[in-house]
Amino acid sequence: MKRPAAAFFFVFLTCPWLLPDAAAATIDGADYRRFLSWWAGDYDNLAQVAAQDAAGLPEHERNQATRLFIRRIDLPAFGQDVFYAEWQDARAPEKVTRQRIYAFRHDATAGTITLALHIWPADAAFAARTAGAHRDPAKLAGVSPADMAGLQGCDVVFDRVDDGAFVGAMVKGACAFDAPDGTPIYSWSQMRLTAGRFSYLDGWFNHDGTPFVRFTREWYAFDRTAPLP
Repeated sequence: MKRPAAAFFFVFLTCPWLLPDAAAATIDGADYRRFLSWWAGDYDNLAQVAAQDAAGLPEHERNQATRLFIRRIDLPAFGQDVFYAEWQDARAPEKVTRQRIYAFRHDATAGTITLALHIWPADAAFAARTAGAHRDPAKLAGVSPADMAGLQGCDVVFDRVDDGAFVGAMVKGACAFDAPDGTPIYSWSQMRLTAGRFSYLDGWFNHDGTPFVRFTREWYAFDRTAPLP
């Protein structure tokens, strides 16, 4: 049975904040196993950055050249299907730019997948201690959800669309917090996953829906460079 999808089909340039509607299909157990198998691996967006350079996109509008490492990890405190993701500056690999834990669960009744997004706290010592956990998972030993930033409402709900991709988004307005200047805002992330590419677009919004911060003009498009068995 088909049902309306909230935000789907990846569009690079035409509308950076919205995805056109597409038909979504119920996700069964086999779909969920395939979805999980597509995450772990090494990625980069160097092809995207090269294309932006060739197109003459101004430097400040280009996506940052980044390498992304995603590994399945054993951290029962977060759930059964848990992954660690680490982003590094492609031009300075010693610079870790983002760390996340993705914990997935499958709702067989609703036919959806939920990503519980665990965001690193603003703790430089914690970030330094856990950096490189894609190479050494022991760096995450003992880490629990209590160590994370503790934001609520930041889950990403995925559906499967007609081309076989998995697409998801946060509920608009749910991932709310105060910006550094005290402005009440919310984060809204959209994602798309295929066997060879992980893409996403993040942004911060005022509660009237207007952008507060647009981090990039285009989606980040990470191509898989080294899949794991």
